[in-house]
Amino acid sequence: MNLLNLNYWGANQIILQRALAAKSLAHAQVGLLVGGVFKYGMVLIIIVPAIALVGITAASPLTDPDQAYATMVKTLLPSGLRGIILCGLFASLMSTVDSIFNSVSTLWSVDIYKRYIKTDANDMEMVRAAKWAIVGTLLTGLSFALIQIYIKFDNPEFPLTHWFNELSYYVKNGFVLLVVAAIFLLRPSPRLVLTMLVISIPLTMAFKLGFPEMNYFVRSMWIILGLVLGTAIPTWFKHGWRLDMKLVEASSPAVARFGVALAGSLIACHIVFH
Repeated sequence: MNLLNLNYWGANQIILQRALAAKSLAHAQVGLLVGGVFKYGMVLIIIVPAIALVGITAASPLTDPDQAYATMVKTLLPSGLRGIILCGLFASLMSTVDSIFNSVSTLWSVDIYKRYIKTDANDMEMVRAAKWAIVGTLLTGLSFALIQIYIKFDNPEFPLTHWFNELSYYVKNGFVLLVVAAIFLLRPSPRLVLTMLVISIPLTMAFKLGFPEMNYFVRSMWIILGLVLGTAIPTWFKHGWRLDMKLVEASSPAVARFGVALAGSLIACHIVFH
């Protein structure tokens, strides 16, 4: 997950757009660090209740693990609190979808429409193009889900989220390579990086066929390691190591201490709980 989190924190438009839109480097760094602190809440909200549910349902275990959250909400919470929890769940889903739409509309209107389609577009035309991008994205997503569930798999209970997450890592593995090559390697060959990026997809397919029972998180870890080493080793031989002490720049000593404390606490949790 450490490797896959490079994609989440370093190549995910939903995360990056908030840092890029910050007023200053300090705001961007503090925002990301506070987001990292909030991840601790996921342990109490998601992991601990799931472990408790194993004991609660020991007599009759759930046949579908995806029903764990719904089972806990339905059986353990009173009616009023149950409604608040469900409102919070829908709010979080809406926040995620809103961030995706915002990212897509920005990428389309600024990077494609303004740059290549209509270079003299004014602000009103760009906003209109962004709105149509949101509508197109919504219709595409709904059509994709309906086709996959009701036509391809013909199963309304098909776990589309898990399937789509696994499918997305055919591309995300290459994104992690781009992040690592840009930040941690000294003058990597663009041709070599592009070659490894293209190889990442057939390599993922080969791992899928060769190790069909392997969890896609574990599979992605091995693929990312292979891609990074395949890029890093030739780069090291040609340009040497990248030992730039200014690779990480803190906006203030307080932010630096905050980051070090957060990293230290994560390492401590990993040691204690594993």
